[in-house]
Amino acid sequence: MYWPTTSTPVPLEDLGWINASYLGSATPHSDPYLIWGTNVDMEAMEPFLAEMRKTTRSIVSTAHVLVCAVASSLRDHPNVNRRVIGRRVYNYRNVNIVMPMLETSTGEVDSIYVRAADELSLKEIAARFWEEARQRAVLKSRRQTEPSNSKWARWDRLKRALHLRWVHRMSRVGFFLANRFRLPVMWDWEQELNAAGAFVNYLGSPGAPPLINHKLASLPMNSYSVAVTLGPIEPRPAVVDGAVVVRKEASLFVRVDHRFVNGHQAGEFVKTLRSFLANPHTLVCSSFACTNDVQQRAA
Repeated sequence: MYWPTTSTPVPLEDLGWINASYLGSATPHSDPYLIWGTNVDMEAMEPFLAEMRKTTRSIVSTAHVLVCAVASSLRDHPNVNRRVIGRRVYNYRNVNIVMPMLETSTGEVDSIYVRAADELSLKEIAARFWEEARQRAVLKSRRQTEPSNSKWARWDRLKRALHLRWVHRMSRVGFFLANRFRLPVMWDWEQELNAAGAFVNYLGSPGAPPLINHKLASLPMNSYSVAVTLGPIEPRPAVVDGAVVVRKEASLFVRVDHRFVNGHQAGEFVKTLRSFLANPHTLVCSSFACTNDVQQRAA
């Protein structure tokens, strides 16, 4: 058991009157979220991924870079790495991230929780995601080998049905408590709902249409104080040195909580995140876990 947030809330004096008014009066009829949409130059992404795969012998993808970039940006902007509980704001002890993962065999979406993501290197983040995908694939294959009418298959279907009904019945109570009381994390499944400050989503899967506009969903918990969505990389017209050229770009949308983040603070966070994505080589040495060997390889 551990407490994902500090024991004392952020003083109201550190927030200012605008944030305090949002914090004290926001209801479901108001929208205390800011959304910042922008484009990111991704010309350097593919060469960087090719170099990382060659030098580290790991399959590093754009999604892994996005997680690393968000973690590094939250580390550099701790005023964004907070959450609202009741009518107070609390700092997160770590930079914790949740990212949805599509199970292509079933079409279902699950999520991966990464604790202290800012302390992991890009290679470690990629390994974490691939290992999680491997474990789930192994579990899925084992279930598929069971005959559909076997007692274990029937028991598995019954457990799933009961679990979904329990989630449906208890979600309102669970979110009510988690949003109003500072609760410890006691079970692994609880981490994905109540212990992460950032929800990161990569929508650049093969065949994905252009992402021109995107409204990030406001999930039923105050845990995800920042939500980041990156669209597919595609050629677009851009102005470089006063001339219109074709560059590889991607749409980036960031949602932050206005109850403790102002517009200029959101802009600073987006600027840092945008810089990491446009210059991914800087991520290799921005992590606390970056080693001299990796630094030399990335140079």
